[in-house]
This record gives sequence, C-alpha cells and structure tokens, in this order.
Amino acid sequence: MELLLPPALRNLRQALEKLPGIGPRSALRIIQSLLKKPEHIHSLLSALEEVVQSVHTCPNCGFWTESEGFCDVCTDPHRDHTTLCIVKDAADVLAIERSQAFRGKYHVLGGVIDPLSGVGEKDLRLEQLWERLKKESYEELIFALGTSPEAETTTYYIARHLIDWHGRLSRFASGIPVGSELEYIDPLTLSRSLRERQPLTL
Repeated sequence: MELLLPPALRNLRQALEKLPGIGPRSALRIIQSLLKKPEHIHSLLSALEEVVQSVHTCPNCGFWTESEGFCDVCTDPHRDHTTLCIVKDAADVLAIERSQAFRGKYHVLGGVIDPLSGVGEKDLRLEQLWERLKKESYEELIFALGTSPEAETTTYYIARHLIDWHGRLSRFASGIPVGSELEYIDPLTLSRSLRERQPLTL
C-alpha cells in the first residue's frame, strides 16, 4: 500500500509521523485534507516559514518570543516578581495562564530528567535557573512539572540543589491525576491546584 503513494506524499507522511500524536492514519488524513484544499498548503507553508524566521526561545525564561530580547511575560512590569513557576515545556505556560490563577514569572526547563530517553541534567535549562535565582529576588519557587516519575525525580533533584536557598519551595496541590501532563488539565483544576499549593518537603 505504501508503494502506491507518490514519493512526495510518502516523504510528507513520514515527516508528519515524526510529530507527537500523529500516526500513519492521522498523517494520511492530514495529507488528504491538504490535497482537497491546496490553499491550506500555501497558508501552512507561509506560517511555518514565519515561525522559522521570527520565533525563538526567550533567553531568560525559555518561553517563545518574537522580540529580540526577553518575552512578554519576562518584560511585563505588572507580574509578580517574587514567585517563579518551574514548568517542563513552553506549552505548560499557556496551560497555567489559561487558569488565570498565577501572575508570577516562569522558567521553562525544556523537559525532565529521563535517563531511559537519554535526557540528563545537562540537557535541561538548569544553569539558567541557578543564575536567575542568584540575580533575581524570588521568594517562592513553584514546581509544576507534572506527576510522572520523571517529573518527580526532576523536582527533587532541583529541590536538593536548593537546600540552602532562602525562599519557599512549593508544588501543586492534589487534584492533578498521576502521570498527566499540565497542558491537558482543565483550567479549573489547574487554578485550584495553584491556589492550594503545598510546601515541598524533602
């Protein structure tokens, strides 16, 4: 069946399958939809080119930005400069923002420690975190890395390195299912978990 596809479509299908959550059937459905409306292909290409040319990672927090300097969250003077929320990925920032329960700053690690997948401490934005904690006067660090075993390992790894830090360490309250990702949690649950966050104990 694969050989029936023209080479260009086979290449596109293989490229789509590399994206998370897209298998062979989903990839084929996307291709079929694009071919039915070629104008969607042009708009998609244009959007992708714009992302490649203008979007980059904020050097301070790790979120996405189009500006030359820091992102909108980092430069917003109305945000709480005393709390820093540590998240796994940039999408988690959007999930927490939807809850409207947090007005502090963020630090995106870019993943969690996962030796089985070849992800170690040096692969995360930990050096940037240590530097921020030295330079900026945060009073509380909120861990929002999820509830997977890898997230727990990462949380405790960071907490152990901050045993002498002057501020308070806390984490989301119960209510988030074990093993779930923040971006899939509804805003109400996230909001409640943030409001009822608990001290992190080692």
